[in-house]
Amino acid sequence: MKSIVWDFDDTIANSYPGIVSATQKSLRENFGISLSKDTIFKEAKKTSVRKFVTELLKDQDDVAQAVKVFYASYFRYEKEYHDKITLIPHIKNVLQYCDEQHYMQFIVTHRDQSIFPLTKSLGIEHYFKEVISVADGFKRKPDPDMLKYLINKYDLKKEDLWVVGDRKIDIDFGQSVGANTILLNSESVDFGEDYRVSDLLEIEKII
Repeated sequence: MKSIVWDFDDTIANSYPGIVSATQKSLRENFGISLSKDTIFKEAKKTSVRKFVTELLKDQDDVAQAVKVFYASYFRYEKEYHDKITLIPHIKNVLQYCDEQHYMQFIVTHRDQSIFPLTKSLGIEHYFKEVISVADGFKRKPDPDMLKYLINKYDLKKEDLWVVGDRKIDIDFGQSVGANTILLNSESVDFGEDYRVSDLLEIEKII
């Protein structure tokens, strides 16, 4: 049986406006760092918000504590945007298609426990066998920890496993266990992915 592991932010849901704005506000409020939203978006997409912010704060006396301070404000600001989060075009069509094909679908995300009310409010929670995040105590992507958990729990076959995401870490994540990878990105980038799509509907022809 085929199985699909979906990233959430900017793969299933258009949530980056809130993520970028919350990052911008928290950096300015706590550390006096002013960056444009475009800069934050581009840097966060390269790796992750956490990696980007940790690098920015590397000269702080206690980097770990500084990151904690950042996230205390970040989570508060990001939550204000939850009611503005919308689905990526055509994602419901693709989720429904995969459901009709009896594929097992999962979400693996760096997002905290907010992932659960979000999938419910967006009307997509019923498509997924399980939703897991680093808030459950797993290591962050691209470490294979969360994928290995799913593989072992559901006896997933690597040759039938697909990982879909919008960043290089999602591709590295899938390749860490030998899964097939699909990058959702309209730009001409090469992250070593097996397939790249600019429209989610293309996935139906690939999997």
